[in-house]
Amino acid sequence: MVDAPTLLPEGRPDDRARLGYAMVATAATLFAVNGSVSKVVLDSGLSSLELAQLRAACAALGLLAFVVAFAPASLRVGRRELLFLAAFGIVGVALVQWLYFVAIHNLPVGVALLIEFTAPLFVALFARFVYREHIRRRIWVAVVLCIAGLAVVVEIWAGVAFSTTGVTAALAGALGLTAYLLMAERERRHRDPVSLSFYGFLFAAALWAVVQSLWRFPWRCSTTPSRSRAPSPSTSPPSGRSSRSSS
Repeated sequence: MVDAPTLLPEGRPDDRARLGYAMVATAATLFAVNGSVSKVVLDSGLSSLELAQLRAACAALGLLAFVVAFAPASLRVGRRELLFLAAFGIVGVALVQWLYFVAIHNLPVGVALLIEFTAPLFVALFARFVYREHIRRRIWVAVVLCIAGLAVVVEIWAGVAFSTTGVTAALAGALGLTAYLLMAERERRHRDPVSLSFYGFLFAAALWAVVQSLWRFPWRCSTTPSRSRAPSPSTSPPSGRSSRSSS
């Protein structure tokens, strides 16, 4: 059982299970949309680091407003826990998101997700051989089916020209996602998921602020492509020959 406080109302186990399934489905949908939108943003000229920095900063501000409004007491943190939250934010949030953006910038989104979502397999292996936990057979079956399903969706047998940078980033992202899942599983016994997410994004934003100062962020990068756009035929100035003929 989980001992952490929760921001959700108490209810019957069946009701909470249905709510959990609904949250998983919603999160999966948003994650799918996120991949396509992030690909478009990266192709528009924003770098992977800049997109990760922007996402972490905005998420930290939004989660802070939510926590302050509904559960300000959950912001309390001890010194020992603060070090763990810093590691969680840097490894589990900042690096995972940056590596994910590098991967989808160099690979098709489906292929990048196929590689990165091998993380549940690494979690099962870690639990089996490090924690010495018994992993039920249906867990292994579920992991294999998930990976096989992703392979079918992206039609991996059709052949894809892989980028070494993209594949390396996706594999590193899978290991980082493994660390994220294991660290979140440990910390959820002491902290609710919203404040945990806030501290994760807070330390991620702090890391990227050190790597690249906010005042150096290219806020006007979205206007760059429009400058190189060629004029349309309808707006092009008339040639000298046509002007003379009209006169």
